[in-house]
Amino acid sequence: MIEENLKEFGLTDKEIKVYLALLKLGTALVQDIAKKAGTYRTYTYEILKSLKEKGLVSYVIKSGKQYFEVAEPEKLLNILKEKEGKIGKIMPDLKKIYKSAVEKPKIEFYEGKEGLKTILDDLIRTRKEILVYCSTRKQLQLLRFYFPNFIRRRVKAKIRTKVITERSKEAIEIHKKDKEELREMKFLPKDMEFPTSTNIYGNKVAILSLEKDIVGIIIESESITNSQRMVFDLLWGIAKS
Repeated sequence: MIEENLKEFGLTDKEIKVYLALLKLGTALVQDIAKKAGTYRTYTYEILKSLKEKGLVSYVIKSGKQYFEVAEPEKLLNILKEKEGKIGKIMPDLKKIYKSAVEKPKIEFYEGKEGLKTILDDLIRTRKEILVYCSTRKQLQLLRFYFPNFIRRRVKAKIRTKVITERSKEAIEIHKKDKEELREMKFLPKDMEFPTSTNIYGNKVAILSLEKDIVGIIIESESITNSQRMVFDLLWGIAKS
């Protein structure tokens, strides 16, 4: 039943096998995933690469080895909005398998624009105030078609945000809507343009590359989050309204 419904999201039979195998394993090496899914190791790696591009799989490096894990099952809801009814039916089963897996690692890596969208989805799902220091200009260039939707979803969820950014024309234009978009914005000099977008929320820090390498990382750590909050507060104190 789950397999048939997952086909509605554009996944092949092999992708479904690997996805469900990894969902059950929690975090695993490619050879363990291949064994669980009943596929060849080399072919399994290519399937994982495809799932990673769709934002359904991430990886973490431990002791020099690459371990894979699935993203939250809710990511499926954002692939095909019109199929929400069907995915909603299988969501309890997916979450039951997900919760029974081993504890997730504290660091998650994502690649490609779909990977960055997965990270932005996590910002909404956590439902905590978001502290950001980034280049608004670069962020809009990279995610111009998705970012307005992210802002709408954030506002709908009543999530407030504070943003430190460069004084660019793009940032100034967005600044005009601060009140209605539940945002406070402060500016650094125009030549101080961040190469990444750092987002601090709850007990997590999400860092998105805004230049050549389209990669992102989520770090779940109270000490690192507190350290980043201190950095943000320092920058907020010297930034200008």
